[in-house]
Amino acid sequence: MQVAHPEKRALVVGLGISGIAAVRTLRARGYQVAVSDRRSEAELQEVLVEIVKLGVVEIETSSHNDKFFEKRDLIVVSPGVPLSLPVLSRARAAGCEIIGEVELAVRLSNSTLIALTGTNGKTTTVTLLGEIFKAAVVNTFVGGNLGRPAVEMAESSFDAAILELSSFQLEGVIDFHPRIAIILNLTPDHQDRYVDSAAYLAAKVRICSGQGRNDFLLLNRDDVQLEDFGQKLRSRRQAGENQPQVIFFSVSEDPGENSASWLGDEIVIRARTLTGDSLQRKFMAPLIKLPGAHNRSNYLAALLVALIFGLDEAVAFTAMKSFSGIPHRLEHVGSRAGVDYYNDSKATNIDAVIKAVSSFKRPIILLLGGYDKGADFTLLREPLQNKLHALIPFGRAAATVASQLLDYDQGYRAVNLEAALKQAEALSRSGDIVLLAPGCASFDEFANYEERGDRFRQLVQNPNSEGCLAV
Repeated sequence: MQVAHPEKRALVVGLGISGIAAVRTLRARGYQVAVSDRRSEAELQEVLVEIVKLGVVEIETSSHNDKFFEKRDLIVVSPGVPLSLPVLSRARAAGCEIIGEVELAVRLSNSTLIALTGTNGKTTTVTLLGEIFKAAVVNTFVGGNLGRPAVEMAESSFDAAILELSSFQLEGVIDFHPRIAIILNLTPDHQDRYVDSAAYLAAKVRICSGQGRNDFLLLNRDDVQLEDFGQKLRSRRQAGENQPQVIFFSVSEDPGENSASWLGDEIVIRARTLTGDSLQRKFMAPLIKLPGAHNRSNYLAALLVALIFGLDEAVAFTAMKSFSGIPHRLEHVGSRAGVDYYNDSKATNIDAVIKAVSSFKRPIILLLGGYDKGADFTLLREPLQNKLHALIPFGRAAATVASQLLDYDQGYRAVNLEAALKQAEALSRSGDIVLLAPGCASFDEFANYEERGDRFRQLVQNPNSEGCLAV
């Protein structure tokens, strides 16, 4: 574990959860730490109390000024801060090293690293992996984009670290080296940050940029972009380049050698373990609690990681069968009068909405809306065919949703989530699914998707409480 010289000067940019954790870690290693955040001092009042207690005296709020960024030995950037900021470009040109919080974490930890990214399913898969490793009694850190800052893995010694990583977090990695890396899928997202799909792909595949021939890269063969990327990487490896072993996984076909598949009731694994042992397995697929092909894909990826790591298959299967998912991801929150209510508040992009809708065969009343991130709702036209009982656009994006889905627009509109749910209940009939899969961010009404999902659950489960639905 690295120890800093007491006179090293670091700057942490962005004081979210990850930024505060980075400050704490750097101070524990003797760095002089300064902080900079564009939010006002009033907005940061509670955070700054904690920062001052950590011994930080250089604090910049309401802006990022060049002079404040000068003469730093290290700048650590929080995930929400774009690395393309001009002030960071100028600091980099002046010779300052600029890294993300995840890069800081792995530099300070000796854990065997497992890293996972993708547009959808990250949290479900990482949470399942955590349950499998816990059942196998492996001392494991689980965090990253999941909620626990990655840099906290440096606070103790772990046998394994499982990190969920967003594209924003991957932008800041340099020497990042996971023994096992996984990309679940790639679909349009964060169009407000990336100029095109190529830029988004480039950010995601940074997860394997530091891997070599003894490492493993698990890719979803059912995703066209990932299949193409994986085949190119295999060719480069065969040509002698220092590239990882690509293992494809699929729930739609058998990818052949170096792969895993879940077809019907059968799972087939063809790979090897981290220690080089042959891994050739054929199983009867377990009964799992989460619906949809996308969840079978997530479960398959988790199983493959566990077996490559060397865990016992029986332990992995037991954990898979008992796993009931996570809040806000196709979470069943209640039933009333023959109608089932599902909270998929984490479905903040179009692909997630498609996966949610495709998970059900019963008629759906879909609550779609919130804060629009520039999504193309027309991509839902075909997936929604023969699926909907009603579409209820809500929130700031309501007009955009309705205009792009004219074939499904029945004139329903809701100014907010509660109004949308009231309309859904009035329209519902026995056998329907009321599904919150908003396809948008939550910032027009809520602080985050969790708060939105919690409110939806509260409205469904407590219909007689003040401000909630009438039965």
